[in-house]
Amino acid sequence: MKHLIYPELQGTITATSENANYPATNLVDSIRKNKWKAVDDVQSATLRVPIAGTATTPGAVLGLDNTNAETAIISITLDSSEKAFRVGDAVDLGGGLVKLPVTDHLMVAGNVALINGTANYDGVHTLPSQAAGDAINLVITASFVAETFAITDTACVVIQTTTHSLGTGMRAFSSFWEEYTSQTAAHTATIKLTAGTGETVEAGIVRAGGLVTIKNPGRNPTETPVKFHIVIPYKSGTKYRKKIYEVREFSYQMIMDRDTLFRDLQFVCDYYGPDPFMMLLTDNMDDDNPWIVFGEIIDGPGAGHELPADSVVNMTIREVV
Repeated sequence: MKHLIYPELQGTITATSENANYPATNLVDSIRKNKWKAVDDVQSATLRVPIAGTATTPGAVLGLDNTNAETAIISITLDSSEKAFRVGDAVDLGGGLVKLPVTDHLMVAGNVALINGTANYDGVHTLPSQAAGDAINLVITASFVAETFAITDTACVVIQTTTHSLGTGMRAFSSFWEEYTSQTAAHTATIKLTAGTGETVEAGIVRAGGLVTIKNPGRNPTETPVKFHIVIPYKSGTKYRKKIYEVREFSYQMIMDRDTLFRDLQFVCDYYGPDPFMMLLTDNMDDDNPWIVFGEIIDGPGAGHELPADSVVNMTIREVV
């Protein structure tokens, strides 16, 4: 694999909407089909993923798998910069500006702010001039809707925000991979997922932590479907067929330095053992989305050691059900 998440640093995930039979805690187990789902017919919902500091690795990454969302908006914010609202009302300043009661916010024009917990103003906002605000009132550009805020509502400066379009129809993807700069302090990923009209938004796996880079596969990696379907032949010659689940299996080679990358790969594989983990197999073959895998090591890493210092490494990775 080219990139993987190690160590995993995500905490307890919460959701703005949750079906009691499909809780957000399912997002951190090891079974992709055990999903989190919003309440029936809720098309859009937000996940909050607390993440410990990732300064021990050269980068950080967030991965999500097995979702029916068509778009995913990810915002990374530092916990230390999150400011609580005071109990108070939204104020219409006219001209498309709204004043919000946020104490000691320290935000200035041009900052990108994430508002969370409100009924009408949640989301990412690029801040306009703050001339009509002050240290205890934040001005945003928005359509005014009357609202009284609670102290559980928050505003925070955004480190990074990205919108992933996962597509619709036959070529829709169910995963995304979001890399960002390592943060020494605790931070939060806020993920707004929106499914198609008439659907209930859902997802299967979320992982976050350090970004480890190994190496792109060599030429001609293979991708094979593994089908867990039921097919029962009858005496008449017909068959009973029921589609259950289908995953992908990837086999490939990598040529790497034996004393660095190969030993790093061995360490990570030993660390996870039989447990699945999130990885990006390659980032140089067209769209990255098909190469995001939450899977387990089926075979490898086995290596043929070439002189003086290279190894030809064989790997087989299979998605988990």
